[in-house]
Amino acid sequence: MKKKLLILFACLLFVTGCKDVKLENGENAIVTFEKGGISSNDLYDELKNQYGAETLTNLIDKYLLDKKYDETKEEKDYIKQMIKSLESAATQAGTDLKTYISAYYGLKDEDALKEYLRLSYRRDTWKNDYAKETVTDKQIKEYYEGYVYGDVDASQILITIDAPADATDAEKTKAENEALNKAKEVIKKLKAGEDFATLAKTYSKDSATSSNGGALGKVNDGDIAEEALSALRKLKDGSYTTTPVKSSYGYHILYRTSMDKKPELTDELKETVISKIAEEIAVEDGFLAKALKALREQNKMKFVDTNLEKEFNDLNK
Repeated sequence: MKKKLLILFACLLFVTGCKDVKLENGENAIVTFEKGGISSNDLYDELKNQYGAETLTNLIDKYLLDKKYDETKEEKDYIKQMIKSLESAATQAGTDLKTYISAYYGLKDEDALKEYLRLSYRRDTWKNDYAKETVTDKQIKEYYEGYVYGDVDASQILITIDAPADATDAEKTKAENEALNKAKEVIKKLKAGEDFATLAKTYSKDSATSSNGGALGKVNDGDIAEEALSALRKLKDGSYTTTPVKSSYGYHILYRTSMDKKPELTDELKETVISKIAEEIAVEDGFLAKALKALREQNKMKFVDTNLEKEFNDLNK
């Protein structure tokens, strides 16, 4: 969506009727010739037909979202980071920021870019907030029963796949096989009665835990690789994985000391669950459009121009 058109469209609404130079038909002139001229209405109608629905969508969302959200540090940081990235892209393209954003975004200057980024950020913020509003009690119950677990007190031995970034496919396969075989070797030692903590100090490539015998402490979602956590939940207390568990970090050998009971669904946990469910809802195809439609409906939006309303609805399907 082109911000410069939004600004131009808004300006036209402002200037229409504000000039005292008239054409023969009585309309306000913006350009005159020896005979006749072009009126502000002519330009307004042309822009309305060409870009009206798109520009109006931006105006509507900016108006509603500016009422809903105040500027935050996170928003400022987002805009600053995006401008920094675009400046870098402009430099790589051999041009300046103003020329770059004019060519790729249709924006006239950095101020217009900031407004464009602010609108994008607030649309995304509303999408996430609205996703939380749509979460039902049934979804909360199902998530709690199926995906909420107590903390697991665990240890691990991590065998990494040591292949350089520029390795060939053959080299990567060789490195992976070597890591897998080493993990299997460690499991054989465990089966032979050797101590898990001692083996962790010798073999684990997890620098944060190896010196402590591989102790992870109590872990839950987000603390370790999902594959490793899933394997731990399936173990019994006092047992270890007899098959190496692969993740993006390498191969894990895991030991479960104990697992806490499922926590009660307190208000605090409920908010966490809602956030988790909302994250999945917010990335569904078409959800942003759905969220923005809901925002407009909540504010009882009505059109006066029925032709523009049709174009707006066609654009925002």
